[in-house]
Amino acid sequence: MVATVKPEPKVFTFRKDHHDGCLDEGSEYKRDGKERAEIWESRDTWLPLGTDVWYRFDMFVDERLEPSTKRLVIGQWKEQGGARGGPLLAQRFAGRRFQITVEQDNLAPMEKADNVLCRVLVADQLPLSLSPAGWPHDDNAEVVPPVDHRMATMSLSTGPVTAQDAGCARGVVAVQYHVLPDPFGHWRTMVFHLKLSRDEGLVEMWADGVKIAKTTGRIGYAKKGAHENEYFKFGAYRDPEGFETVVKLANYVRSTSRKEVDPTGKLAPD
Repeated sequence: MVATVKPEPKVFTFRKDHHDGCLDEGSEYKRDGKERAEIWESRDTWLPLGTDVWYRFDMFVDERLEPSTKRLVIGQWKEQGGARGGPLLAQRFAGRRFQITVEQDNLAPMEKADNVLCRVLVADQLPLSLSPAGWPHDDNAEVVPPVDHRMATMSLSTGPVTAQDAGCARGVVAVQYHVLPDPFGHWRTMVFHLKLSRDEGLVEMWADGVKIAKTTGRIGYAKKGAHENEYFKFGAYRDPEGFETVVKLANYVRSTSRKEVDPTGKLAPD
């Protein structure tokens, strides 16, 4: 991964990922069958879970990504000490298709005892109404058909569309206004407005100044005791592949103020 980070003066810095699944001289390496090259927000800047917060960053995703790729996550928001291991919100690039998902506890009848998580599709390169709203968490079985980019372009508006098949999703409404743009071989400017909460969750997102989607409702996992903090990390996290993947990050800003993230009002218009 190549990362160019240019934070505003008031904004914190990133740190290298010291996950024990990383081959790093400063930590013990425990092979887990995944490949990752990520940078995290510095721990002393993590926010309380459920904070009303804005993010802006420019990202570039390698156009050499192959359609056979099962799973690639580049940019995810996670909960410190979460009851489950999955991200609360993630940018996914499986099968050369850009999607954004949230996760929650699976409350639907389960065919498998280990299907305790529900992944909810909230934005896609295709109209959201063509895909199920939720499916059980099983990364090994995740195969996403590639997108025909001639049909799914930034100018294609789906209109406000809510996914119809609830699947395992409960208590969450995902509305998509435009399809996600093709990110492969292009710089894209992403803006996220977040309140990651199981009670009154909110995710709004824009790409290149176009409002993509809005999700409200139950986001995250149930847990005994108090929930802790949330944090963002960026970089390639994937199943083992036989090819290199390069991603880039620039102009990263995080703030509780919309104006600091979008001072001109052109990146996240109403």
